[in-house]
Amino acid sequence: MRERQTRQLAAVYDIVSAAHDHPTAEEVFARVRRRLPRVSLGTVYRNLQKLAAQQRVRIVHLADRTARYDGMLESHDHFVCEHCGDLTDLPRARGATPRCPALSAAGYGVRAHAVTFYGVCPNCGVPRGPRALPDRARRRGRRPTND
Repeated sequence: MRERQTRQLAAVYDIVSAAHDHPTAEEVFARVRRRLPRVSLGTVYRNLQKLAAQQRVRIVHLADRTARYDGMLESHDHFVCEHCGDLTDLPRARGATPRCPALSAAGYGVRAHAVTFYGVCPNCGVPRGPRALPDRARRRGRRPTND
């Protein structure tokens, strides 16, 4: 039996797939409410979980942070600015598969991996190393505030 496509599910999917800032469930809720003022936070949570189960969105878990939702399904890693909180997508080389001989030797079967780099983005401080991100990297996230 095929699950039905509700207005709420479509709105949640549209918001996450178009987002460039890896929104939290509460941020998705606020954006969906602009379209559907009567939607509840519980409905948004249920639809986010449904979309994740259908592999239409990804859940991004970062250390000491709330779960965020990502509409970019291609394999990629992340950079988190420790100053402004900006979250940047970092593309992986095509065909890059996780390989860890120590895990394989111990009997683990690795099917995927996620790498998150933490530091300071070029907008917040003097970057160390090369100034530019890879050409294909897309900026995602909040812009720094002047505080």
